Amino acid sequence: MTIDNKAEKIIQAAIQVFAEKGLEKGKIADIARKAGIGKGTVYEYFSSKDEIFSAIEQFVIEDMLRDLETILQGGRSPRQKLQSLIDGTFHYMVTLGDGILIVTELWAQSARGLWHGSSTTRLRDMYRQYREILIDILQEGVKSGDFRPLDPEGVAVMLAAFLDGMLWQYLIINDPTFFHRVWNVAVQSFFKGIEP
Repeated sequence: MTIDNKAEKIIQAAIQVFAEKGLEKGKIADIARKAGIGKGTVYEYFSSKDEIFSAIEQFVIEDMLRDLETILQGGRSPRQKLQSLIDGTFHYMVTLGDGILIVTELWAQSARGLWHGSSTTRLRDMYRQYREILIDILQEGVKSGDFRPLDPEGVAVMLAAFLDGMLWQYLIINDPTFFHRVWNVAVQSFFKGIEP
């Protein structure tokens, strides 16, 4: 998605507003105020909150996939790629601050739409892409001997669920120092389960 600076400013402001107030309570006026622009300017770019939220979904997904591509560049071992991906996930969570709460909104809105037939499948497609990347790394790792023989598809789903679960724990624990310590323990346990 190519967006100009003002549209991105509106999206970033909306992420903050929706993270703080939720989609239902966040208002266009709040977004405009946070972006430092007039309410009318928001409507020049987006016709509704739903359209803004859809732009956020696309923006966040593209941002995550772009980060993932950056993390996986280079000729490293499958073990190193997987470690970089896991470390990148932790870094992404921590650097977003309370903006990470927008991910909960994305999950809720996407799941609601998928269950009730009123949503695009962007988030589901992103997860499918993510699992495919994990499967490729795991298959490569089995071939190279970095990982023991395993079911790459099952382990990819488990790893995605593990990282999502850690995100939920991060949101609830809300103590970065403590969380960083338990994150490292959890990641070491994961690797012990897949290494020979």
